[in-house]
Amino acid sequence: MKAKKPARLLGLATAAVMLTGQLTAMPALGAEVSPTVKAADCNYSIVPTNKTLSQGDGFEIEVGDFGVGATDVITEVLVDYSFDTSQGKPTMPAFGYTAPGCGEYDWYSDGQYFDAEDVPASVTIKFPISDEYPLPGKFNLQLWGENGLESCTVEAIGLNVKGGGSIGVATRLGDANNDRLVSIADVIMLVKFLICESTDVTAPANVDMDKNGQLDGRDLTILKRGLINGTLGGNSEAGDETAMEFVSNLRLGWNLGNTLDSTSDYASNAYGFETAWGCPYTTKEMIDAIKAAGFNAVRVPVSWGQKCSGSDYKISDEWMKRVQEVVNYVIDNGMYCILNIHHDNTPIGNNAYFYPDNQHLENSLKFVSSIWKQVSAQFAGYDNHLIFETLNEPRLVNTSYEWSVGNDATSQEAYSCINKLNAAALKEIRAGGGNNAKRFVMMPGYAAKCEGQVLNALEFPNDDHLILSIHAYTPYSFALDKNGTASWDENSGGRDIVQIFETCKSKFLDKGIPVIVGEMCAVNKNNEETRAKWAEFYTKTASSYGVPVFWWDNCQFTSTGENCGLLDRSSCSIKYPSIMSGLLKGTESRAQ
Repeated sequence: MKAKKPARLLGLATAAVMLTGQLTAMPALGAEVSPTVKAADCNYSIVPTNKTLSQGDGFEIEVGDFGVGATDVITEVLVDYSFDTSQGKPTMPAFGYTAPGCGEYDWYSDGQYFDAEDVPASVTIKFPISDEYPLPGKFNLQLWGENGLESCTVEAIGLNVKGGGSIGVATRLGDANNDRLVSIADVIMLVKFLICESTDVTAPANVDMDKNGQLDGRDLTILKRGLINGTLGGNSEAGDETAMEFVSNLRLGWNLGNTLDSTSDYASNAYGFETAWGCPYTTKEMIDAIKAAGFNAVRVPVSWGQKCSGSDYKISDEWMKRVQEVVNYVIDNGMYCILNIHHDNTPIGNNAYFYPDNQHLENSLKFVSSIWKQVSAQFAGYDNHLIFETLNEPRLVNTSYEWSVGNDATSQEAYSCINKLNAAALKEIRAGGGNNAKRFVMMPGYAAKCEGQVLNALEFPNDDHLILSIHAYTPYSFALDKNGTASWDENSGGRDIVQIFETCKSKFLDKGIPVIVGEMCAVNKNNEETRAKWAEFYTKTASSYGVPVFWWDNCQFTSTGENCGLLDRSSCSIKYPSIMSGLLKGTESRAQ
């Protein structure tokens, strides 16, 4: 009798479903099942394991045990199983892993169902990994089904990988020679490469037209077709940077944290607000020192609410003048500057400055629109060295949702409000005159998270000068948790970092929308050398995906809080030279 094709549950089953193990047959989705393909054929494998997998139970597998490189992206998990076919029962082996943003439980899973008469004595099951939810540092194997086989044996486990970010990220599709034009010259360069007359393609990712990570005849066909039908070519002008090209100009950034973004219950003037959180008054010498250290961009976080007056939120002339003075320190140095709305996400009754829920939405839109109307007018004459960032970490402050959101009604309401606030800010910026019409603008999702569900909910207006803004203190226990671990190494913690950029790649970078990590750092735990290694790995990984990062510097070194200081602002010197060295080594490929 011909065996029926086994059915398969793909992708979005919750953790709860995995544990209860429903054995309902699912529609066949093209599973690859063969008793002749062994996991030993994979890029990496553990053979044999000979571990018993019990019904309703499972065990955890560490990816690091396979020897997989931290920057390698896992594309599929292969598992060799053997079953006792004499029992005459169905079975459903499965696997799963934590995937922020995937379903209600942040859990991605996949299972293979066999009817009782179709259970094989041995089989290799290939579980593909979603590009949208990359595999983190560990995963689980489980056996589902209350009425199925009581156990099976896992004979071997294998992983297949692709190199993370190996071909780079496209900055202008079709521009093989990277001259900011798409023309027959790019076709010629690609042809010479494909027929082995040349080994040089200046920007290979630009002519990976089908985005499969390699160059072949299909890419050439798509490129030529684009030139012929006008979708590529003539509409591009030399010097008119795409957003991806623009972001490639930023090598490494630094945050002027806890300064112009500070708030206070007692300050009455610009100086008082700027120094309220213990950081010294900003000087040109500080910004000169940052440039000399190797940074070419500065993020200037600014809180505006307390410096406003009246129902129309008129910004104090003194405060606006001081903000502009600091921005000029950066711009006059030939550096890039990010200017934003920072700690104004406050739920003060119905008069909150901005707060992403329906109750406060009307006032929030009024505040955000007013601030950006004034700021965009003030800075209208500045060129593209000045970048605007609509909001900082918009979130439901002082609630259980502040740092953890899902797909429920409260989360969806917050996502919707943030989309409206971003759109309102952009509308005022574009109407601000001068260079604001094409100014590059950064927009964050909920809390500036880079998780799947947050990015899925983020709606960008139809505008080709936008940049995704994310914050990523990763892995959290090492990077930001002051009571967490002081240890980190590439094998155990590197994959968490790669996962961030793989998620950004599938959701934004591959669509031509660039990404900037506006905040990252590792707090001081008397572990400078480890922090330096982390900094180099982090920035090198980000650079391989075409993403610049900005170190969060709150000028704290030995406080009881988060000590993220890097520049000693009193002496204008770098406090931790090895960390600075790591940041520079990791961004060598971005050097201008």
